[in-house]
Amino acid sequence: MIKQRITREQILDAAAELVREEGAGALNARAVARKLKCSTQPVYSRFENMDALRAALFEEGKARYRRFIERYSGMADCGYESYGLGFVRFAREERGFYRMLFLDAAPLDVPFLEEIIGEMMSSFGMTEETARAFHADMSVFSVGLASMVSAGAELSDEAVRDAFRRQFYALYAYYFPSRPRFWEEV
Repeated sequence: MIKQRITREQILDAAAELVREEGAGALNARAVARKLKCSTQPVYSRFENMDALRAALFEEGKARYRRFIERYSGMADCGYESYGLGFVRFAREERGFYRMLFLDAAPLDVPFLEEIIGEMMSSFGMTEETARAFHADMSVFSVGLASMVSAGAELSDEAVRDAFRRQFYALYAYYFPSRPRFWEEV
């Protein structure tokens, strides 16, 4: 009898499917092995322990989130908007990974945070301190909206975009009351 060789990629795919279907809380070696129809031995031979598998899966989640951001980069008015629109779509389509990356992770582990702050500083002329505060405020709204769609709320991409813009404009006016409103035609 020829032994089937289970690869690291197959294990990650099975773990990703498990997270997508049942959430990160269901992730354990036995559940992954069940998906692969094998023993837990291949899981532990490819990953030192479950923490190593979770870390690899976290990186896989970040790669998936990146693809959602990139999907919106050509459709958004600015780079910052593409992060938000991609974030909500990611929450809708990758519920398990959304929860793992943004709700279960430590706040300092937010994927691409430094990149987002840099985009805000570059696009809107914000100081780093202001960009961090602005993004923290915007994140409260964004996580709420993303959690709603993750739970099944029916919001079109257009409705999400409009909601983001209203919130962004309100925060911009709050943080920069003396600046002209760049979104209004003169």
